[in-house]
Amino acid sequence: KIAPGYSMIRETVLQFLGRKKSPFSSVALVQLFETRTLATAFVTDEHDDGSFSVFVPTGPNPTSGQIYHLEAQFVHPVDVGVDDAMRSIISCGAGSSKLISAMDRERLSVP
Repeated sequence: KIAPGYSMIRETVLQFLGRKKSPFSSVALVQLFETRTLATAFVTDEHDDGSFSVFVPTGPNPTSGQIYHLEAQFVHPVDVGVDDAMRSIISCGAGSSKLISAMDRERLSVP
């Protein structure tokens, strides 16, 4: 009650530690700004038009990051667990080979 935002930060940390259900439905590698650069993201919503909302956390602190709304062609779901992706983010990218090898590079959209 004393620290503003404490409840929100506490809930987020509990989700990341696996003690509470995560709002992240899946992991994806996303192309930001229509480039070939990939970012690790968590899909937070899929929209009726086929586009996605994703959260791209910063490493090593995954409680902060950016929210992007992307067309489907720039979102590449990977068959990697949220916990594996989170470990990669906390370790500043170490262990990302699992994410990269799980992506279908043929789907990359190039400008």
